[in-house]
Amino acid sequence: MATHLSWTGYFLAVGAAVAIYYVIIGIRYYRQDIRALLNSKSRFWERPEKPPPISPPQASQPEETAEPVEVKKQPWQNEALFAKVEELSSQLRISIREAYEKGYEKRDFVFLIQMSIKDFSAVKGTPFREAINNVITLESAKYGFINLSAVELEELWKEVK
Repeated sequence: MATHLSWTGYFLAVGAAVAIYYVIIGIRYYRQDIRALLNSKSRFWERPEKPPPISPPQASQPEETAEPVEVKKQPWQNEALFAKVEELSSQLRISIREAYEKGYEKRDFVFLIQMSIKDFSAVKGTPFREAINNVITLESAKYGFINLSAVELEELWKEVK
């Protein structure tokens, strides 16, 4: 055992090695960012304490001729759809746990997931679809159960009408 090394020497050596490592990584992967920072005309240490106040832009609207504009809600802003997605994700979690406990084969597992998704067909064309795919993937991985590829997940959704 090396008794001639002290803890102080050890920590200094490890600290130096880590510092050298991060300098090399910084130079290798962030070279352009470092150059831009060093060559910028407005350096962050020369900036004033507070930015100048910004005046709000004056909106020019005709007073009584403006008609109300209907704002189209995005799918993720629809509360009813969001509630359905939450319900589907909890149902999928329960189904995947049940499939794991009962030892389902892959085709039975896929059929179970398809049946769960079929009840919530409103989710099919929305951005929530990717979130549901993530729930399926994460829950399957959580139990070390059947992992579905991206292609297989797409096939799940093609069966939903």
